[in-house]
Amino acid sequence: MASVSMCNEVIQPPRMFMRIPSKNGVLLTMPAFSESENAMACKLVTAYPRNVEKGLSSIIATVLLFDPDTGKVSAIMDGNEITTWRTAAASVVATKYLNNQTKTLAILGAGTQARSHAEALDLFFNFTQIRIWNHRYERAQKLASNLEKEGKSVVTCRNAEECVQDADVIVTATFSSSPILKKDWIKPGAHINAIGAGISHHSELEMELYEIAVIYTDDMSSAKYELKGLLDAGISIFGEIGEVINGSKSAECNKITIFQSLGMAVEDLVSAKLIYEEYKKMKK
Repeated sequence: MASVSMCNEVIQPPRMFMRIPSKNGVLLTMPAFSESENAMACKLVTAYPRNVEKGLSSIIATVLLFDPDTGKVSAIMDGNEITTWRTAAASVVATKYLNNQTKTLAILGAGTQARSHAEALDLFFNFTQIRIWNHRYERAQKLASNLEKEGKSVVTCRNAEECVQDADVIVTATFSSSPILKKDWIKPGAHINAIGAGISHHSELEMELYEIAVIYTDDMSSAKYELKGLLDAGISIFGEIGEVINGSKSAECNKITIFQSLGMAVEDLVSAKLIYEEYKKMKK
């Protein structure tokens, strides 16, 4: 959505990655400044896929909010909830513009992002059915049980193909290092929010699926670095979802569409500022 944010004079350099191979972890920094919001923030994120085995979140984030006039730190926030919900919000926007049918939602994954996407997408589109698949079936069952308590119609699936069959909207939210979604499983007009595995690789979707789909992202400048593997393979990015919003790019809803979500620091900045302002109101 950089095409939208740049209209508001946003400074947002590409996020910096520091990989720690011996720990199978990644540390990244995501700074941003908004002239119109008069706000500055930086998010620090670690991604450790093996944390799940330790009962910890695989993604741990902290957001620093600064006074843009002095550089002084105004607030230090737990960035996990901010990351969780701003990512889901971006997928809601992409789904709104790139999909005409919203009856069946399929989610591959059963972690934090799977939960937030199920809740956020269903809140806006009121799906007839939500399907969940995870490589650990018991985790899919647990997520389904929690969603059913909220009154949602949820089905757990034994395999990914069964989960996505005839689905209108698909979310991939895993750390899979090999493809879990194949082109032959996807119906024409389906929309895919690809949000997982992206900190170290983009491998949830097989290459043949990228080849036949219309691909959108949130920030083309970041895509040049973070989607280099796809671009080097000859895959083209049609445009930013922000360009669809402002009318400079078309929404190819009759084709398979992919929103390749990378995440933008300005999303964290705006969220953090809103939270901080609400906190100050409560303190009065």
